[in-house]
Amino acid sequence: MTNSSRAQPAVRPKIDFPGAFGYHGAHGARFSGENPHQLIAVSHPANPSDPFGARLAAGDLSLFDAVPSQSSKGDRLSWLAVQAAVRARGEGYVYLEIGSHLGGSIQQHLADPRCRRIFSIDKRPLVQPDDNRGACYYEGNSTERMMLNLRAIAPDADARVTTFDADTRELARDVIPEAPDLCFIDGEHTMAAICADFDFCMAVAKPDATFCFHDDFIAYPMLRAITRQLRERNIPFTARKLDGMTFAITLRGGPGSQDPVINSLGEDGLAFLERKHRHDLLVGWIPVKIRSFLGGLLKK
Repeated sequence: MTNSSRAQPAVRPKIDFPGAFGYHGAHGARFSGENPHQLIAVSHPANPSDPFGARLAAGDLSLFDAVPSQSSKGDRLSWLAVQAAVRARGEGYVYLEIGSHLGGSIQQHLADPRCRRIFSIDKRPLVQPDDNRGACYYEGNSTERMMLNLRAIAPDADARVTTFDADTRELARDVIPEAPDLCFIDGEHTMAAICADFDFCMAVAKPDATFCFHDDFIAYPMLRAITRQLRERNIPFTARKLDGMTFAITLRGGPGSQDPVINSLGEDGLAFLERKHRHDLLVGWIPVKIRSFLGGLLKK
């Protein structure tokens, strides 16, 4: 255990889904017609004594400027909206992240004075399996590199960020001494790993925690399995497909479940998962030559 981070591939291809199938581009933005900055400001009004809250209310994307993050504008707005909802309780919150690499998705929480503690779990592989892309490469992937980035944001980074260079399947649950309010899962993109990461988070997080998953276009089969498991266990939850490539699940009426900003940034998560599933089944039945032909027509 050290004090750390989030894992990302060295090169991530841009992936845009055809609008005809109801998906928005991985790097685009899709809102439900209302300005997300205004919604954050109305739903989570800034207190003059809370300057960071004012930055959240303004949708200040410069909060992501200090450390590189392979995320879109839509992802970042979604993350800020979830952060605003979680911190609105006022008593502070705990953040847990799986897959940290350079710390790009930790930085906005480290800058938040209401974030009491951060846990980062990252096995730090140089090459990582991926169910969609075969493998992802993480050049120079180290906890120390990430902590150098984070110390530039907050002098107390070593005191607030606790890191584990490990797989969640190797960790005992009691290594997380304070239950997280918000968990972000963006580690190994395989069915076994994502389900194991979620099981770990479920075991250590608060009963009404919010869980965010990145790269939902890859993770959707695992997300279908996770939501099915929650229904089978009779655990109340809400699921939202947020903007960018972010998917959120909130348990038992937690702060992310009815938040108007979160609801404005996306659509019903279960509907998205079923539509994506049907789309991929349909595409799987179309012969490769016909798919190539249709793809060529769409480009004209």
